[in-house]
Amino acid sequence: MIGMFWLYLTFLLGSVKLSEAAAVSDCSEEEPHYRYLVYPGEIVYFQCNLPSNELASTGKNAIHWFKQKPNGSFKEVEFGKDLSVGRNGSALHIVQPKRKHSGTYICRSKHLCRKIIVQVKEMENCFKHAPKSLLFRTTDKGSTMSCPSLSCHQEKNITNVMWLKTENLEPVISPLRPSINLNKNDIQFSNIFVPHSGIYTCDHVLYMNGNRWIIRATIKLSVDVPDTRKPPIIMGPFNGTEIKAELGKSFKLQCRIKYGYERNFKPLFKWTILHPEVNEEHFGIPDFCSGSGKSSGLEGYDCTVTITLEQVTEKDLRKIYQCSAQNSQGNVTTIVRLSKKEPDLVIRAYVLCASILVLLIILMAAGTVYIYWVEIVLLYRHYLSKDETIGDNKDFDAFISYATGFSEETTGNSYENYEDEQFATHLLPSVLEDTYHYKLCILERDILPGGAYVEDIAKIIRRSRRAIFILSQRYITGPSLFELQAAITCSLEEQERLKLILIKLKPFKEPETLPHIVKKALRALPTVSWKGDTNSKSHASKFWRRIRYYMPVKKSRQM
Repeated sequence: MIGMFWLYLTFLLGSVKLSEAAAVSDCSEEEPHYRYLVYPGEIVYFQCNLPSNELASTGKNAIHWFKQKPNGSFKEVEFGKDLSVGRNGSALHIVQPKRKHSGTYICRSKHLCRKIIVQVKEMENCFKHAPKSLLFRTTDKGSTMSCPSLSCHQEKNITNVMWLKTENLEPVISPLRPSINLNKNDIQFSNIFVPHSGIYTCDHVLYMNGNRWIIRATIKLSVDVPDTRKPPIIMGPFNGTEIKAELGKSFKLQCRIKYGYERNFKPLFKWTILHPEVNEEHFGIPDFCSGSGKSSGLEGYDCTVTITLEQVTEKDLRKIYQCSAQNSQGNVTTIVRLSKKEPDLVIRAYVLCASILVLLIILMAAGTVYIYWVEIVLLYRHYLSKDETIGDNKDFDAFISYATGFSEETTGNSYENYEDEQFATHLLPSVLEDTYHYKLCILERDILPGGAYVEDIAKIIRRSRRAIFILSQRYITGPSLFELQAAITCSLEEQERLKLILIKLKPFKEPETLPHIVKKALRALPTVSWKGDTNSKSHASKFWRRIRYYMPVKKSRQM
């Protein structure tokens, strides 16, 4: 088992070596494309010189750097393990190069292979008058930066110096940098700005021992701004301001301060609460302070200090609140007071009026719905509701019950009997059947005589969706009351209860002998009163709308 593991490990290492050898085989035997001479202690970059279209398509992670080992093979540079070697973009980055960094490097991408020789060499009498780092301030005018490696070759008339900036090694002279000019071999700054800071690389070519060498040197340029000459500015609240605070509520008092730039920024700012009776109390804990410029506060700092009153009292209104700010140039203060915040009567009036208006609208809408509820339901049924008569196995939409026959007690009142019969057999069908296409069941018209009367009534009622009863004194005291009692019993026995509709044709007085179940039904069931006037006889009257409201939903051509 162990032997198999070592065999696999040997194969894996061999595959890595073969892949590294294949990666550099394109240019390992070629003449070097570039030879660089650099000096110790600098920060240098070496670009891969990829075409711009390939660099954009491959990205920095598709670029690999290899260094030649003493035995002649190449090994990929492991970025991050050697702290002095790093990679940024397409460039190899060496911080403070030493002799161990000298050697042959190969830059490899998908379509490109470059061989580079780097030699780290110490030379006497170099950089005596050319510092490797410079500090300019934004107030400097006409500042000059010279290539430090020129002092190592003073005997040669070098005029081909090229300046590059930062790790991407872009040319210094470009439309994006109009304040930079080249004066012979030097960089001339007409104005100094913070974005000018960075690493500048200068190259010039020398031929030594028949080979072309690029002498590379770098300067680290830092740009600073002068310390402010002004004291801080309190941006708010302004001196003498009265700030409204509501009694009994929590309140935050905030002071905003603007400081100018200082290299050694040590601001002092605080709130001081002064009492008329006792000594002052100090609150000096800032809750926010940050630079407002693009680079660590080079344009100044904005600071904020806040005190919180957990519950504003009358005593707090008598205090004096002082905000103080100080820097090396001086100090400023501002004094504010708290005043009682009165309720905003205008806003409350608006809120009250709006609430009343909304309430009135709701009441009007509710009243409209209440008054026209029947019409709303009928309109909904006409357009949206489904036909509830389909598939219910019923033969009639409504069973009609009214007073029929005569007795000795009412022979002198035959006109009333005739009116009951006329309403039930003529007027009711003319509207419900002829106009709204309901199918009614009238015993004398639709049921053949014969058979058991009680059983026939119960069967007919169960075959109907509704039962309409024409109530009058004659009906309440006559034999037709049995039909109402039978319908009540059927509606209680069926799972889908039969719905009963009472039409009060004439006023009547309930007899003492009236069955208890009928008395309860007369009080609980919906009752529509017939007034007998001209308006009631109209098919569109409120009476007939109420009748249709209690009738089943039934679709027809004219409904």
